[in-house]
Amino acid sequence: MQRVVGLLVLALVLFWIISSPESAAATVTAILAILIGFAEQIVEFFRALV
Repeated sequence: MQRVVGLLVLALVLFWIISSPESAAATVTAILAILIGFAEQIVEFFRALV
C-alpha cells in the first residue's frame, strides 16, 4: 500500500512539473529559500553559543 501511494505521489509531482514548470520551479525555489533561512538561523544560534 505504501509503495502504491508513493508511486501516485510521484506521478502527481511529475504531472505538475510537466503541466506547469514555471509554477513548480517557483515553488521549489521558495522551499529552498525557506530551508536556507532555517540553516542560517541554526548557524547563527551555534555562533551565539561560542
